[in-house]
Amino acid sequence: MKLFKVLLLSIFVLSIAACVKKRDLSHNTVIAHISSNPDGLHPFNDNSGNRTYIFNYTQQTLVKMDLVKLEIVPFLIKSMPEVSEDGLEYTYELKEGIKWNDGTPFTVDDVIFTTKIQLCPLTNNTQVRGNYTSVIESVRKHPENPNKFIMRAKSLHVSNMEIYVEIYMQQKSYWDPKGVLDNLTFEQISDPNFQASEELTNWFNGFNSGDNSYKPEKLVGLGPYQITEFVVGSYITLEKKKDWYGDTNTDDLAMQNFPDKIIFKIVQDDAASYLAIKNQQIDVSTWLGTTKLIKLQELDYFNDSYYSDFLDQYSYSYIGLNMKPDGVEFKPYFTDKKVRRAIAHLVPVDEIIDVIVQGKAIRQIANISPLKKSYNHDLKLIDFDLEKAKQLLDEAGWKDTDGDNIRDKVVNGEKLQFSFKLSYMSGSAATKETALMIKEEMYKAGIDAVPFPMDFTLFYKNAMDHKFDAMMGAWGGSAGYSDPVQLWHTESWANKGSNFTGFGDAESDSLLHLANTSLDETKHINALKALQKKIYDEQPYVFMYSVKRKIAIHKRFDNANMYNEKPGVALNNLLLKPEFGGNSLKPE
Repeated sequence: MKLFKVLLLSIFVLSIAACVKKRDLSHNTVIAHISSNPDGLHPFNDNSGNRTYIFNYTQQTLVKMDLVKLEIVPFLIKSMPEVSEDGLEYTYELKEGIKWNDGTPFTVDDVIFTTKIQLCPLTNNTQVRGNYTSVIESVRKHPENPNKFIMRAKSLHVSNMEIYVEIYMQQKSYWDPKGVLDNLTFEQISDPNFQASEELTNWFNGFNSGDNSYKPEKLVGLGPYQITEFVVGSYITLEKKKDWYGDTNTDDLAMQNFPDKIIFKIVQDDAASYLAIKNQQIDVSTWLGTTKLIKLQELDYFNDSYYSDFLDQYSYSYIGLNMKPDGVEFKPYFTDKKVRRAIAHLVPVDEIIDVIVQGKAIRQIANISPLKKSYNHDLKLIDFDLEKAKQLLDEAGWKDTDGDNIRDKVVNGEKLQFSFKLSYMSGSAATKETALMIKEEMYKAGIDAVPFPMDFTLFYKNAMDHKFDAMMGAWGGSAGYSDPVQLWHTESWANKGSNFTGFGDAESDSLLHLANTSLDETKHINALKALQKKIYDEQPYVFMYSVKRKIAIHKRFDNANMYNEKPGVALNNLLLKPEFGGNSLKPE
């Protein structure tokens, strides 16, 4: 009977595969795989990585990250801004000829309008607003040149120059035709006692509406593509605009619009995405699982049809250790840095890389990627070392005094068994397997690590509330400067920010301030290296690895370049080859 069921299942799978309709590959349409629905496509309020991926083609910013140079470059402005002698005022000049969908020009009024929304407490963007309110004090028109504006910063900061890199420009006349925000000042916005008028409150209620996250006609921007369909959980269609202002630009990678359509197909299951690529139902993926891509690369017909590779990137995975537990619900297991270093020696990172991601990752030693020039190369890998871990635990007073193979210690008059919960997000078989591998090695040293899966929302809520023992997490990254304050400043722990572990003291806060305010590159880098060393010594995280980005691009396209910087592929630059019905040359 069991053999019969297996046979029936095999026939069913083969029949499904046989029923897959063969795509017409002559259509100039790129189908790109994403693994989850974006949280929405609101220009300010939504914040997922997939939203940013799509915005590459529908929205534009004053400055951008150059995928080739890996540096911030001018985009909607003529050059990077001029900086005043005191380093607090930045003068920008807009390029001419930039136009909205209705043909009206992009102006300084649009920039001021956009900045007001980004900073205003009435906008539902609390998760990122602080990144901008901490930098921008005001924006005003230049007194002599209507095409210029001046941004005044609140203080010296190395990222002032690139603050507009993820502020997506919006059309004032489209969103605010009656000029409701005209009388809203930057002084009012920054006032902690800001009180909004009824008219202003009503305007922001409308602007924050969910319709502006999902209805295609509302999802407007300066980019070369317009969203025409948004089927939640299934796909999002972008179509090339007609008479777009940038059609004559043949030099800038971000300004190309070779495909007629870009369709983001949402496929959450790794096996399903594997089959979709195998059957050429997807042209581009940067989300395929490591094992699945390795399996595909073993197939000749896949290699005949797709370019594929594993590329280093700037994200990393870690285990966060609660250095400041409440002592009641969550016990002081990790308050001693000897214990935290012992835990680091007990995490089999090299084995996890070999088993879980098939070797397609690089070890992460600190909070900055080794791909960056600010990385501290003096830091040494913390190897798996069972005996060293046992020695450190002994020195910290954790010993097995009752013969149950689990270490214990009397802390504040209470005997504690070294049995802690290792929290992680549920849903990933690889993450579950990683937790089990860690548990096995911990037990050899007399520690009981209890895997504790939970859903995404609860996982991060508990992390911000400091309600955990240890947690397995990951942070994304970029070639650009990532302000370390969010993760490592003591205020970010006190205010329930992203400093989940409670790391930091006056010295580390001082290094953060020095890194952010040192406009001299040498001083800036030295401060970052000193901060890395302090984090390394204190061990609030067990830094694990940076998994390689997995990329597959169909060979029916030219310009199939791959990049370390997210999103890894420039979909707008994919040019259909002549043998598939495309042009042999770039459009003039």
